[in-house]
Amino acid sequence: MISRERLTERRVKPLPTIVIAATVSAGAALAAQYEQPPSFTAQQVLPPSLLSSPYYTVQNHVGMQNYQYVFTVNTQWGTFRIVGTTLLRVRAREMEAAAKLQEIGGAETFVDAAGRTALKPLGTAKGLLTEPGKTVGDTFKGVGNLFGSVGAAMQATDPRKEGVVASVTGGAEARRKLAFDLGVDPYTSFKPLDDELRRLATASAIGNTGVNVGLAFVTGGAGIAISATSTSQKLREALRDKTAAQLEQEGHKFLAAMSVPQGAAAAFYANQYLTPTDKAVIVVALKTLGSVGGREIYVETAARADSVEMAFYYRRQAELIARYAAKVAPVTGFVRAGRAPLIQTGRGTVSILPVDYLYWSAPLEDLASGGRGEMWITGRASNLATSQLAARGWKLVPKVGDRLD
Repeated sequence: MISRERLTERRVKPLPTIVIAATVSAGAALAAQYEQPPSFTAQQVLPPSLLSSPYYTVQNHVGMQNYQYVFTVNTQWGTFRIVGTTLLRVRAREMEAAAKLQEIGGAETFVDAAGRTALKPLGTAKGLLTEPGKTVGDTFKGVGNLFGSVGAAMQATDPRKEGVVASVTGGAEARRKLAFDLGVDPYTSFKPLDDELRRLATASAIGNTGVNVGLAFVTGGAGIAISATSTSQKLREALRDKTAAQLEQEGHKFLAAMSVPQGAAAAFYANQYLTPTDKAVIVVALKTLGSVGGREIYVETAARADSVEMAFYYRRQAELIARYAAKVAPVTGFVRAGRAPLIQTGRGTVSILPVDYLYWSAPLEDLASGGRGEMWITGRASNLATSQLAARGWKLVPKVGDRLD
């Protein structure tokens, strides 16, 4: 079961330092040479637009974990611990979506007894209008695809896949369609949004168990119907139109064509922390690189993700690598530094890290000792980290998010 971020539900264990490297060499023992993880205030690291909204407030103290900012966020659903600025941006949009969906419920809606309307609003929710009678029956193109989804569900190993019944009764399809229209991840690990998507999709399926009936949402001025990441429109449509099992089935074929060993692919799809969306994004990103060697290195690394945060990290990193290949220089292959995947390009070795702040530490030194090249990071670095990396032959390129997105 996917672990949740709510502080009141669990104590969050520290993430393993596999973002940069998992093994610290025995010679890197003089702790006095290293910097301690710094702390910041929210105002120092976030733009005003992310500090608060009608649905949440970020507490002032910001810690560090795995070179990512750690935010404590008070929301209308409780207090959450969110690791990383990019994930905070995604959660902020998901909070808005969850709040909007909450407005459609209870006395405001009912299931049409005739089954012709999945959910019928008695009043218009703020910024969110319901279009009754809109079906998602075109999600499945004929009986052949229907049976294909059943067969895929029976063979899939993804812990987050839809069940066989859900694949054909309409609820799963309605959820994916609803998420697509809202511009959010249908397999979100944010529980408040997950609960609302499940509630409305279930009501949609109950409206007519023999036909896939769903909702079409038209957003108002809130602007939540935008992509939460840089995921392409074509991939978002695939997430809407295909079950998780069908995505897995296609993904195995893509990975086999990349010469990824079957065992590595199986471990990748069996990982409980990587959502179907994470896996689809990673596979498509690797596929877009063309004929390059060593992609099994990335798959094997991502398959070891042991938290929601690390799963999102690898998804984000894969996107950035694909963007680097398209915008900066073609990727010719993958290599390892410890357990961290690096890319080889015509410019040499490049490490692309979706991190907020690099400080000089043993894991960072371990990565730097594995060679030389360019280190592209989405955030910034301390002066000491910059100088120490330069002394070891690494050119640091900070704040690359805007350049690659």
